[in-house]
Amino acid sequence: MKHRRCRPALTVACSVLLVGLLAGCGSAPGPQSRISPAKLPSTGMLADVRAVWGAEPGIDLLAGSAVVIRAYIESMYLAAFSGDIAYVYPGFARAVPPNASEGHPHSTRQRWPDTLHPIHVPVVGTRGYHILWVNEADRQVTALVCAWTYTTALDLGHGNYGWMHDMAYTAPSTGIGMQWVSMTAPQGGTASPSAAQKGTAPAPVDDVFGGWRIDGTITSDAYPTRTTELPEWPTRRADAQSCIEKAPDPLERRLFLSNGVHPRSDFPTLPPFPGWPAAGAL
Repeated sequence: MKHRRCRPALTVACSVLLVGLLAGCGSAPGPQSRISPAKLPSTGMLADVRAVWGAEPGIDLLAGSAVVIRAYIESMYLAAFSGDIAYVYPGFARAVPPNASEGHPHSTRQRWPDTLHPIHVPVVGTRGYHILWVNEADRQVTALVCAWTYTTALDLGHGNYGWMHDMAYTAPSTGIGMQWVSMTAPQGGTASPSAAQKGTAPAPVDDVFGGWRIDGTITSDAYPTRTTELPEWPTRRADAQSCIEKAPDPLERRLFLSNGVHPRSDFPTLPPFPGWPAAGAL
């Protein structure tokens, strides 16, 4: 092997964001077997949000399991925030089995996003992600992704941007989430698109899931002392501390952006990185 409460309007924070995607907000109902018709990602309420990825040394963001991780997590975010499964990337329905029922492992009950609580106002800014580790054992692959959520905000109108919450955020883990993902690699090797998955497009135009299968996912905030036991994810506490340490901004900046209202300039929409090949790109 290599080595709060959830507001109905913001259930994103309970599903793909970080707190009930991130544990405890419940799983979505079983998905339909088909997604039709597909919708263009990064449009509508999410037209001004882009994803910027980083990873620990030795993890290639442009190929293999990292491409699948990127496509899966971005799809989950887009569908949950928009409230429409049609925003997931091509190949999602084939690569991700339906949510399992109660009594099955926790991770298998939230493989598909909760689309019942969409955001009804525009979101702006840049979603930051960092692949902390990827473990491989034969065809079984698990990975941990840190998410920097404090660099996005709701458009509150009249030039104001921020998040609607009743109490000020003060925790050292503010603005940081985590997503644990379990996958099965294709039989006979790690199949992936022939071209490096980078470019100027915010979303892929082709199926980049290849022969991979998503087995399960668990999302959580990064509060290191949370007592919830997750047998499938025994390193949660250590991973939470690592994500806090890896955050690109100090706590003071994260608290500043997570509380109050701000000008649009505090939440710039950066170009996607590494992005995806544009239509027709070789």
